[in-house]
Amino acid sequence: MSAHRKAIRVVTFPFRAMWFLLLVANFLVVAAACVVIAAFLAYGLALTLSYLLLPTERTRALWQWAADLYEQSHWFKGATITFFVLLFLPILKFWPGSDPKADAAREREANRLNDDLVAARQQAQSQANPRG
Repeated sequence: MSAHRKAIRVVTFPFRAMWFLLLVANFLVVAAACVVIAAFLAYGLALTLSYLLLPTERTRALWQWAADLYEQSHWFKGATITFFVLLFLPILKFWPGSDPKADAAREREANRLNDDLVAARQQAQSQANPRG
C-alpha cells in the first residue's frame, strides 16, 4: 500500500506543481490589473478634486502632466477613455431623457394593436372552422 501511495504522489506531483504555478501566475496578473485600476481611479479622483481644492496653477500643472502622458502612452489613453466612459455611463443611460407619458402612450397603442390582431385571428379561425 505504501508503494502505491508513493507512486501516486510521484505521478500527481508535477500536475500539482503546474496547477500551483498557474494559480500564482493568475494571482499576479489579477493583482497587477487591480493595482493599475486602483491607481488610475485614484489619479482620476485627484484630478477631479484638484478643481475643488488646489490653486489654479497647481491644477494646470497636474492637467498638463496628464495631457503629456495621454499623448505619449497608448495605455494611459485607453485607461483614460475607460475611466470617463465608466464615470459617465450612468448619466448617459438617462440622456437624452425619455418622456414617460409618450412611452406609456406608445405601449398602450402597441397593446391595443396586439389585442386587435389577436381578435382578428380568433375571428378568422372561428369563421374558417364553424362548429355548430
